[in-house]
Parts: sequence; structure tokens; C-alpha cells
Amino acid sequence: MTINESATSAPVSSTERPPVVTTMPRLGRGVCWRDIEREIELDELEREARLREAA
Repeated sequence: MTINESATSAPVSSTERPPVVTTMPRLGRGVCWRDIEREIELDELEREARLREAA
């Protein structure tokens, strides 16, 4: 890069937002996010099945 080149990027337009970066909290020993995600998926499947039965 030369001195004349800008080191900063162009400003973000109002319609484009920069990506939101979040950190995941630390989990206890032996717990992983994959297990938590699977539990959430199973809960969603159960809820959908109950809704189908109720309809």
C-alpha cells in the first residue's frame, strides 16, 4: 500500500449493516453447543407434532 491509498474502507450505506458479531457464553465442562442445538431442534419437532395433532 502506498501513502496515497486510503487505509479505511468506504462508509457503510444506510441500507447495509455491518455483520453483528456475538460471542457465545462459556459452557460447563462436558457441554457443547452441538448438544444444545440438538435439544432445541428436538423441542421444535415435538412442538410441531403437537400442533399437527391439535389441528
